Amino acid sequence: MSGTCLFPKSLVTMDTEEKWHICYTEKSERPKDESVEFDRAITLCGYGKYHYELVLLCGLIFMSAGFQNGLNAYILPSAACDLQLSSEEKGLLNVAFLAGGTSSAMLWGIIADVFGRKNILLGTLIADGTITIISSLSQSFQTLFVFRFLNGFVIGAPGCLVFSYLGEFHAEKQRAKSICYVGFFFTLAWLVLPGLAWAIIPMTFELRINGLQFNSWRLFVALVGIPTVISGILLIRFPESPKFLVSQGKSKEALKILRGIFVANTSHSIHDYPVKTLLANDTAIVNEEASIEKSKFGITQLLQSIWKQICYLFTPPLLKYAVLFSIMLFANMFGYYGLGLWLPELFNRFETYYKLHPNTTMTVCELATFSVPANPLAEAITQTQNVILVGNSTASNDILKGIPCSGTIDEQVFVNTLTVNAVSLLGNVASGYLADRLGRRTMPVGTMVFAGVFGCSIYFLRSASQNLIVACLFSTFIATGNTVLNSVIVDIFPTHVSAMAICLATLSGRIGAIASNLLFGLLLDINCGVPIFLVGGVVIFGGLLGFLIPKKGVITNKYCDNNMAVASA
Repeated sequence: MSGTCLFPKSLVTMDTEEKWHICYTEKSERPKDESVEFDRAITLCGYGKYHYELVLLCGLIFMSAGFQNGLNAYILPSAACDLQLSSEEKGLLNVAFLAGGTSSAMLWGIIADVFGRKNILLGTLIADGTITIISSLSQSFQTLFVFRFLNGFVIGAPGCLVFSYLGEFHAEKQRAKSICYVGFFFTLAWLVLPGLAWAIIPMTFELRINGLQFNSWRLFVALVGIPTVISGILLIRFPESPKFLVSQGKSKEALKILRGIFVANTSHSIHDYPVKTLLANDTAIVNEEASIEKSKFGITQLLQSIWKQICYLFTPPLLKYAVLFSIMLFANMFGYYGLGLWLPELFNRFETYYKLHPNTTMTVCELATFSVPANPLAEAITQTQNVILVGNSTASNDILKGIPCSGTIDEQVFVNTLTVNAVSLLGNVASGYLADRLGRRTMPVGTMVFAGVFGCSIYFLRSASQNLIVACLFSTFIATGNTVLNSVIVDIFPTHVSAMAICLATLSGRIGAIASNLLFGLLLDINCGVPIFLVGGVVIFGGLLGFLIPKKGVITNKYCDNNMAVASA
């Protein structure tokens, strides 16, 4: 484009960095027909009101996923009283949610790469909210078990696909930043959830209608389902990902969406948008033909399309990076669920020990054998960590035996938990600020290596204040690393397989979460130091793998692209 470079009025007053170096030429000097690729076209849309609203919506979606991931921790103590749950049954309820999410992870990625991001997000959000609200009426362990499995199965889609959906509305410069800011909302969910639980669950009301009992913890469950439904309803007004549409050969539909984004961001006329034609690559042409076949809805054609997507991802060089990010996310969630969710229990043990034995010190390993009086919140958070082990680990059994049916929450444990999550929020904000200022490798490597180091330092803790400091630092780095990894995956993989790639990595991460729960409890009974250094070491190893991340560009599979183009000729 040639001509005088002008900024729209809405951007003139911004700082230089916030203008995103977008410029527009005088109408008379603009070419009548400009053909550009998608990345250039989305850059010309600017960055403003439309993107801010989208980030907030995706934040609400991710926050809803955070609510579901933490829900079990706060309802189990009360549900155990009402439903007379054994320790094994409480453990199975946690297993049900994780099993549901693990079993559906790849499925949602495959379907989203075929049918689109918005359709899957919308359907799963409404379904999850509805399931959650209905599950509040559960009157037995079996019913609640089925609903928690379904919740895990369905919420897995928004938890993964929100990154692909959001990232594909952004130019490369703002993509990682926006995804990191969305990660802020997951941490916010873990800040809001205990506060909501603290306010609602201790209530003593009880309603009985046609044999159905409804009390405080059931009200809490129902309320958690509302944000999911709301986010689904709000999503209706947003379109399908324009980048996905381009990858499917639907350039005209994508161009219409881009014009709307341009108008919302700049307040200019739709005719001022300089792009008239979006260029499509060979893959998009092939996908357009595939979408025509899909429109006939032959099951054979549909399965062939899915198989092509899978083959594309699992063929070099994409296979190399799919495995790389799967290992890194495995290491990240191995640490988060192995150590991160054990730290709140340490708060309770340190506080209780020093109340009983003032002016003395005790190591973490000595504390591991110290029996703590029952505390619902501490037990609840520990339950999340003891997903598989309940009934197997001696340490876990010591904690869980004789838990009374009480709504009392230890204030200090509550305050410590809120402090950790509040500090983690600052980490999310910092990662958003640094995302476009540091290289792709710097953030994943730095956050995970520091998290691993702080994880190992837990072995040397001797006080509750030390535990609080380490918990804040570990949780901040491990949670930020998780979000940063997801943003890099969206950046690196081609659009038509990015959802599958991110869901594959998430599947690996969930397997890591389960593995860490198994190993941590089993090894804790053998030697306290082994699981601590094992988890810290795995996180550091995962971080060092970040040096293999390509510095820039999108990784494509030229061999498959050529074969697909030849096949379509």
